[in-house]
Amino acid sequence: MDKKRMFCLALAGLLALALWGGQAAWREAAAADYPERAIEIVVPFGAGGGSDTAARAVVEGMKPLLKHGVVVTNMPGGGATKGMLYVSQQPADGYTVLAVTTSHLIDAVKPKTRAHILNDFDPLCRIQWDTSGVIVSGDSKFKTLEELIDYGKKNPKMLKFAGTSPGGWSEIQTVAFFKAAGVQVTFVPFDSGAEIKAAILGGHIHGAVEELAETLPLIQAGKLRALCVIMDKRHPALPDVPSSVERGLNYTHGLMRAWGVKKGTPPERQKFLLEVIRKALENPTYVKYIKENHLDVRPGYLGPEETRKYWEEEIAFFTEVLKDLGYVK
Repeated sequence: MDKKRMFCLALAGLLALALWGGQAAWREAAAADYPERAIEIVVPFGAGGGSDTAARAVVEGMKPLLKHGVVVTNMPGGGATKGMLYVSQQPADGYTVLAVTTSHLIDAVKPKTRAHILNDFDPLCRIQWDTSGVIVSGDSKFKTLEELIDYGKKNPKMLKFAGTSPGGWSEIQTVAFFKAAGVQVTFVPFDSGAEIKAAILGGHIHGAVEELAETLPLIQAGKLRALCVIMDKRHPALPDVPSSVERGLNYTHGLMRAWGVKKGTPPERQKFLLEVIRKALENPTYVKYIKENHLDVRPGYLGPEETRKYWEEEIAFFTEVLKDLGYVK
């Protein structure tokens, strides 16, 4: 190889190295400047609900860590899809974060909007994993889960269990749990949790599969009875109530809450947001919140890769259930 050609190759290598170094320096500088304004957390539900209070509890821990602050924007509508669509239409710059719920995973199976949680978002982390219980009236003839299941097996579709979202989480959780137990149940939709509790107490339906945080006061007062908690171990607030796994049912699904950003958000900004969130989850305000709402009973946190895997598995599970129910082909 002649000297001139060697010189040209060496010069090209130096230029490439300088360009790469310049890009790396630019990325580091951009990361150092971020964030230059407030971070917006979009909660796709109204103020005061579980998703809203959970997000605000995390935000309280984030505020001291962000110079320019953090704001919560409630954007209800479309079964949580209005907020998801809004975030998907914002720049992928790390300034808009979506509070992701199980509703978004169900929407991936039967979409109401152009946005898709797997295709259009990168998960930052899963934050919470809630626990459901099989609930009946305090004076129900069913004293144990075994009695309920035995009746259901002998009387297909005669068990009437209520929920608030036909084709959504409530029906999926109810039907799938009883299917795991070998029982065909009839799902009865109501407009609100208050109506469901009134129907149970009035003897109009047999029961419901409900989140425990919403029913514990009535259970502890004896007005409702928990026959089972849907998790791998007993719930500390209900030490006498068996878990689904303890009763031989390999079923532990529960509502989840996570946070995500638009796909394409720079990795260094995602990493920054994740570190801020992780520190916020250790803040005393958040720790108090999850203890008071029994959200610390089983570990909720998952990192980005684990969260994406969890989303994929849950979407596959929801697809199977919704096909069985006839909502999707």
